[in-house]
Amino acid sequence: MTDPTPPRWRTSLWRGETAPIPVVRAPTRAVYPTHRPGQDASLAAVDQGASLALRVGTLLLSGGASTEEIEAAVFAVGTAVGLGVFEVDITYGSIILSVAPNGERPGFTDMRVVRGRSTHFARVAAAHQLVLDLSEGRLRPDDVDDRLSEIEQLRRPYPRWFVIIAFGALSAGITVQLGALSTDGAERLNPKDFLTPAVAFFAAVATGFVGNLMARRRIPSFFVNLVLAFGSALIAVGVTQIETTSDEIRVKTSLVIVGGIIALLPGMSLMVAAQEAIGSFAVTAAARIVELTFSTIGIVSGVLLGLIIADELGVEMADALRLDSNATTITTAVVAASVAAAAAAITYQSPGRLALVGGALAGLGIFVDFTFANIINSPGATTAVAAIAIGFASRLFSARLRVPPVLLTAAGIIPLLPGLAVYQGLLALSRNDPDKGIPTLVEAATIAIALAAGVLLGQLLAGRLLRVPSLIPPRSLGRGRR
Repeated sequence: MTDPTPPRWRTSLWRGETAPIPVVRAPTRAVYPTHRPGQDASLAAVDQGASLALRVGTLLLSGGASTEEIEAAVFAVGTAVGLGVFEVDITYGSIILSVAPNGERPGFTDMRVVRGRSTHFARVAAAHQLVLDLSEGRLRPDDVDDRLSEIEQLRRPYPRWFVIIAFGALSAGITVQLGALSTDGAERLNPKDFLTPAVAFFAAVATGFVGNLMARRRIPSFFVNLVLAFGSALIAVGVTQIETTSDEIRVKTSLVIVGGIIALLPGMSLMVAAQEAIGSFAVTAAARIVELTFSTIGIVSGVLLGLIIADELGVEMADALRLDSNATTITTAVVAASVAAAAAAITYQSPGRLALVGGALAGLGIFVDFTFANIINSPGATTAVAAIAIGFASRLFSARLRVPPVLLTAAGIIPLLPGLAVYQGLLALSRNDPDKGIPTLVEAATIAIALAAGVLLGQLLAGRLLRVPSLIPPRSLGRGRR
């Protein structure tokens, strides 16, 4: 099919002008099939069609989807219901849709504001499937309103108590992945070795319950993360103090804190922020990065405060050391990381099949990380290689499951988050050793960036090498044949 864009619009594109362009030109790599403006326009009222498109966008925006995914969905719905030539502008908390005037009617603009956000991957997946069905002709435009109403009323797959338990399983799984069950040369596990993941589970469940109460009262995430991280650190300090008075208790409390840090780190925000920054959505990327930064500062402040209290009380907190790679530790780490990632997916309210795939991706990432750890003497580079493997595989699974890749990678990257480096850096700072602490925290930031960039690079490679249909459209508009 030849390029339907008139010459004057192509000229505007190359000049960087923002005049309205036919919606058929954007975005060109979306998974949703595109239609010519006005094709199958069964909804005569422009305001009704715009309302449907905006409702879909609002569902995705409030559920945690990226700006690229939201833009593609709004364009797909608007085109399918026959809005003709229109533009969409998405900010961090609002969506504006403007339909160009024609000879029979004036221009039309509508707006939706999202004032509350909650990660709800089941709703995002359902909205994504709606757009696919509408774009591919399996859903009539007249039936979109009823389907949207069902999705808007869709309940979360898991109750609050189950999510809190999953939060505890996430923290416990991370401790096992990092060596909580290490036998230190013994041939068999000692039942006492399970005390570390048990304490991590208890600490995460207790703090998760408090965090749930705070979140329900709409307390900002900065304070929620600060309180949860401080509570987890205090529990670890208390157990360490008990250890000094009892020979029967041996808990790797440093891993308890690391498990709490990784459970709290906003992996979802990291992935979406990186995706939007690379995709040239500067405004929304900046807003997400600011939110990500303050959430992380809350975690750092809570843990650092707990370590300072431990230092004042004379409680010596041990360093957390990474396991050496061998067949036993790799197997244990892969299984534990898979469980932790599946638990993280449950906290994101992902459907069961997506939770299983997220766990499988995490296991793959940890296996690759261990495999290359002895080849590449750089934690950042090793993490990047593992992230590329996760991104590559997530693109394949997402095309098969017909969901956005971020719904899979958000949980899959959890075990690779730099909680260990964060703890080591904060421990050094609590001991008044900034020369060691600051470089370690910088290393943690480098690992986080390598993780996000590696996942996106893996997805791009999968699309280019295997020609997997893209679920993430580009920001820029291409030229030439489609």
